[in-house]
Amino acid sequence: MSTITKRALAEALKKMMEKKPLSKITVTDLAEACGINRHTFYYHFRDIYDLVEWIYCSEVERAIMGDDLADSWEERFRRFFTYARENKKFIMSTYASVQKDYLLRFMYTYIVKIISNILDEMAEGITVAPEKRKFITDFYTYAFEGIIFSWVRDGMEQDPEELIKMLGAIITRGNEENSLLRILET
Repeated sequence: MSTITKRALAEALKKMMEKKPLSKITVTDLAEACGINRHTFYYHFRDIYDLVEWIYCSEVERAIMGDDLADSWEERFRRFFTYARENKKFIMSTYASVQKDYLLRFMYTYIVKIISNILDEMAEGITVAPEKRKFITDFYTYAFEGIIFSWVRDGMEQDPEELIKMLGAIITRGNEENSLLRILET
């Protein structure tokens, strides 16, 4: 029952965000839309921003990370771009809100996971100093995050496949000695 209520609140919030900014939506609005009382909302969430964070953590984790740990980084980004376009109003409204930190924190968390998976693949059989791994992870995470937020800020118009292709060119040059591996070995 708890998950059903949370999902109903999430859907109600996303639907409301199609028509008005996040800052104008109240707990009362959400409770009325779901046929529950305000106390039920507060049983599940501290406030509306807690609900936003839950949406990102539950929905987007499934959309990006999926169930298959063997999926490539390209496929994970492809799924993110697909989710973002399918939920454009929600993402754009969150990005435009005062509380866009939820979106930033969420993106950072999942980009780190994707970059770490890439590094694991490329560094197989190589001993990497923890400080080098952290530097490389941070560098690529912030770079990817900046590109994705520019894409969101610009209205998600650029073709995601084009972005994925350009990101791939940055990570590897299409030959045996890719940029990440060279950094790991130094």
